[in-house]
Amino acid sequence: MTSVTSISTEPLNHLGIVAGMIKDLGIPNKIDTLLGEKKQATKFVSVSECVSAMIINCLGFTNKALYLVPNFFSNKPVDRLISPNVTAAHLNDDALGNALDIIAEFGVTKFFSNISFPIAQERQYGKRFAHIDTTSFSLEGNYEGFGDESNSSTQVIRVTHGHSKKHRPDLKQIVVSMVCSGNSNFPYWIEPLSGNSSDQKNFHETIATVREFQRLFGNIEDFCWVGDSAFYSKTMLLQDFSDYLWITRVPEKIKEAKSLVHLELSDDDWVKLDNGYKISSHTSNYGDVSQRWLLVFSEQAYERESKTLKKRIKIEFENLRKKMKHLSNDAFACAPDAEKKIEKIIKKLKYHSISYKLKTKLKHKKAGRPKLNDKAAKQLVYIVPEISQNEEAIEYFRRGKGRFILATNDLDKIRLPDENILIEYKAQSGVEKGFKFLKDSTFLIDKIYLKTPKRIAALTAVMALSLMVYNSAEFEMRKALKSKMLTLPNQLKKEVENPTLKWVFKLMDGITIVHIKTGDIVQREISDITPLRKKIILLFEENTRRIYETSPTKGVQSN
Repeated sequence: MTSVTSISTEPLNHLGIVAGMIKDLGIPNKIDTLLGEKKQATKFVSVSECVSAMIINCLGFTNKALYLVPNFFSNKPVDRLISPNVTAAHLNDDALGNALDIIAEFGVTKFFSNISFPIAQERQYGKRFAHIDTTSFSLEGNYEGFGDESNSSTQVIRVTHGHSKKHRPDLKQIVVSMVCSGNSNFPYWIEPLSGNSSDQKNFHETIATVREFQRLFGNIEDFCWVGDSAFYSKTMLLQDFSDYLWITRVPEKIKEAKSLVHLELSDDDWVKLDNGYKISSHTSNYGDVSQRWLLVFSEQAYERESKTLKKRIKIEFENLRKKMKHLSNDAFACAPDAEKKIEKIIKKLKYHSISYKLKTKLKHKKAGRPKLNDKAAKQLVYIVPEISQNEEAIEYFRRGKGRFILATNDLDKIRLPDENILIEYKAQSGVEKGFKFLKDSTFLIDKIYLKTPKRIAALTAVMALSLMVYNSAEFEMRKALKSKMLTLPNQLKKEVENPTLKWVFKLMDGITIVHIKTGDIVQREISDITPLRKKIILLFEENTRRIYETSPTKGVQSN
């Protein structure tokens, strides 16, 4: 009988789901086809294999930066996750750097969109509404070309100072624009931009570029674009809003919008919706563009903002009380001076009113009680104020709480009912969640270490592909749970049909590949495929099942 020579293990955990989804989406094949002769990063590994490795690393929950990829894969089943011909040693700095250089040379946005659009069409992920937003990624250290305006035209992006959405103006940054669509929040478009880019300008330039790509790609329905208030201005209305549909929030600094937000309305003017919302439809021709303005009221926002208003009223009163106490002791040479002083204060008040009287006193040259025939040296004027709440003003401000305005140039209420305007605007949170995902410290994607703008730009495509894999896997998992009428336990051990993929990844912790060497023969077995883990694996497609060597008829190990 031959004895076992050695036993070793490789952790697989949730990485099989990530690798399986990469293959199910066809990302490696699409990259190889797209790059053609330039598909090799080195003679040992292709760009698609490097990209797959970076995505797996990003979604590996290990807090290891990209330059540690070889270390990350040193104990992982690389042949199973990526390719039988690839080893951890092949995924070195040179290979990853070359892969990013090739992507940058090809064109970062062109590279990503030629992968994303076919996948969205194949899987029918997209829908009529596209959500656009930007975020900034702060960077530390020195970067090639920083501060050198003369080289800006030859760079993919400029790493520079700009408006920091992380409130870190001291740090250099890049800006990333992203477009998502559909119930899966599928990322259609990623565009790296220089750190000093402006949202108001970028949004419309990005939309123009996407629409041109759609025409070149062929037979894609034009989007109705959804964006935040930076999307909306009179200049952009006149220049860019004429030939496509859009939904956006109207900035309240616009006089017409401010008037509508504080407009007194009766119950009949509102249409009640679910979750404490109600809406009131109006029309506008702001910027000479015919549009619908939807005044939205949120009960939750009203409660929150009313509490803030109450605090502000109290703060203004306390500050005013102290100021009036000091002011009443001040002496003025004449009544006009006193009135000028008090009126200046009154003009700045929001929530209070001041009524006042002027009191005069005679000041004598000598101290003490004046004699009968003494003449006063001068007459002084004092203010006697009385503070009261300005109920009319307070009611005006209170009336505007919990309200905001959405605008659209789609005047067809059958195609786009009023309530759907709110639904689609709220779906804007999908892009925001995508950015939050990319900046999650768990993934460590925000810690960009690369020192050349073109590699940083190329890395944004890998970041977006990671988001694509994650969102697609979560969407497919939830769709399978619903169609099969199944549930999974959440963090509170409650059975749900919509768990987060991040939590499901944690449920997969513990799966390993065991290598048993007997003489010259090595056997490999998947360990710890429990009933729950098998249930999860079978929610995904064939490539994931193959990685875990699991099928509906294959047995499982007990807990």
